Amino acid sequence: MSAPPVLRVSNLTKRFHGVTALDKVYLDVHAGQIVALIGPSGCGKSTLLRCLTWLEQPDDGFIEVAGKPLGRELMPGGVVRRQNRRQIDALRPQVGIVFQQFHLWPHMTALENVVRPQTVVLGRPRDEATRRGIELLTRLGLADRMDRHPHALSGGQKQRVAIARALAMDPALMLFDEPTSALDPELVGEVLAVLRALAGTGMTMLVVTHEIGFAASLADRIAFMDHGRILEEGPARDIMAAPKEPRLRNFLDLVRADHRIVTTTVTPTE
Repeated sequence: MSAPPVLRVSNLTKRFHGVTALDKVYLDVHAGQIVALIGPSGCGKSTLLRCLTWLEQPDDGFIEVAGKPLGRELMPGGVVRRQNRRQIDALRPQVGIVFQQFHLWPHMTALENVVRPQTVVLGRPRDEATRRGIELLTRLGLADRMDRHPHALSGGQKQRVAIARALAMDPALMLFDEPTSALDPELVGEVLAVLRALAGTGMTMLVVTHEIGFAASLADRIAFMDHGRILEEGPARDIMAAPKEPRLRNFLDLVRADHRIVTTTVTPTE
């Protein structure tokens, strides 16, 4: 019998003041897969990630992480039971999330940003948490930045600290919300290289991204979202080469056109 997906999303629905942000979303992510979630701004991608970590509570549908229900579960007889805060908090560390704006604690060093969640949430001894933090920050090229506070780090360095903090919790799944959107263009490649290195370790990832080249080259699967729904999902190569959904074809044409305009209008300075 095959193992359940690391992430299973079924019929997930979320409304804000009568507006449907997520409309019956279905998505599976299997162990070791990298799934890129693409789509126009405002289509519900970030809302989906927030629901997957229960930072937003969905109005309907179900989430399973490593075969275990998160937030709501279907009981015998078709009764839906909401989990209590303790149950949710027990499973939440299995889902690591890296936000667009990093959300590092400004009064703590890079190392302490990675150590503190381990001691508070996982109850790890401080010595063990510190060793894990040093290991991860070193792996991510920040061995000489561990004692720096966030204000003394570049955008790419802050992003890598945020990634180390999430990895330190040993999650089954990593979520990335537009990991390059808050970075200067010259730092984008730096963070994409980190994601490629994580992919090489077999980490299961769901990445919201506008970097179509990254999605095409690294993702195993691509899911296209629009108006709160996943309209098309499949192997990255197939999605990029022959999208079936007209809305996705138009989206990819626009993205590729924008890329051509940017690259052809850049001229050397005199």
